Amino acid sequence: MGRSNSQGPVRRKKVKTNTFPQVFVDPAADFASIKIAPGVEARSYEKGGFVFCGDKSGNVIEIQLLNLSSLKRLKRTPAA
Repeated sequence: MGRSNSQGPVRRKKVKTNTFPQVFVDPAADFASIKIAPGVEARSYEKGGFVFCGDKSGNVIEIQLLNLSSLKRLKRTPAA
């Protein structure tokens, strides 16, 4: 039994469970992560205090900040 309005049946919006980006923050561990795309990490590298995780094709799928408290200091420095 479906609901309807004057224009026709009411559609329910389906929410995707795997929408990206996904943000994970753990203040107790001083850690933050932004998952940009689905995939399996094949390699990672550190650059400027961030860890970039890539899949086997070389696409960045996740960005991690291991020292979250240092982010406050990064905000105060002027952009180059």
